Amino acid sequence: MKSSDIRKYLEIIIRTVLGFIFLYASLDKIIYPQKFAEVIYNYRLMPIELLNICAIIVPWIEAFIGVSLLIGFRVDVSAFMLSVITFFFILMIISAIVRGLNIECGCFSLDAEGSLVSWKRVIEDVFILVGGIFLLLNKKKTVSSNR
Repeated sequence: MKSSDIRKYLEIIIRTVLGFIFLYASLDKIIYPQKFAEVIYNYRLMPIELLNICAIIVPWIEAFIGVSLLIGFRVDVSAFMLSVITFFFILMIISAIVRGLNIECGCFSLDAEGSLVSWKRVIEDVFILVGGIFLLLNKKKTVSSNR
């Protein structure tokens, strides 16, 4: 099996996993934007005037990324968006940990027993970021090698 074949199968696996993660992560936030706004507020990083718009827009961006990765549509754009948004999620979680905030991370479920900010969440997000960067670099390599 050629390395290009391995890279192609690895891309499909990573796209599928990250696509499902982002689509799943968006669902509760889309259904309960007010709860998600409260989660964002708890990070104490954003002006209150921007909370509602972010609580509405961010989940739809996550959903777009998830669907796009799952169907293989504009993977380069989705991988870039995934990488940027995940980088900011990492910074937000680290900021909350450093400031001693014991808050829900807002990563997936928004129920009362959601996941709290933790180094475990940071590590998980780093793996997601690495996957996004792999997809981004793999797409660039594939595009440039096809010319």
